[in-house]
Amino acid sequence: MPTKYLVNLSILLGIFISVQLVIAIDYFSKKSFFGTPISIEKGSFCFEEGEKQLNKNLRIGFWTLLMAIGSTVILYFSNGEAILFFATTLFWMLPIPLFILQRPFKRKKIYALYKKNQLPIENRDF
Repeated sequence: MPTKYLVNLSILLGIFISVQLVIAIDYFSKKSFFGTPISIEKGSFCFEEGEKQLNKNLRIGFWTLLMAIGSTVILYFSNGEAILFFATTLFWMLPIPLFILQRPFKRKKIYALYKKNQLPIENRDF
């Protein structure tokens, strides 16, 4: 198989598997939601820690995306070894769920509203 097709197959396979993972994880996470009320003090602690965790996970996702691009370049210029094919597929599988499941835009908006003290917090189910 030509290397160009092998690279494309690896990228598409990694993206396809990661989309399937996102769909499955999102389905099961929505199914198993337990809404437990928490105090305001604990809520502020959760917001601060959640913002730290989001920034850390986005940095990890960024570096994984760079590894995927680097692995793709190496696979393109190699002889099409199987281990590089699977590594490239794996590296394309990792960053997509990291970005999508974090919901970074929604979380950044919530953290900005929280810092401005404009977040409407009510005692209700989400």
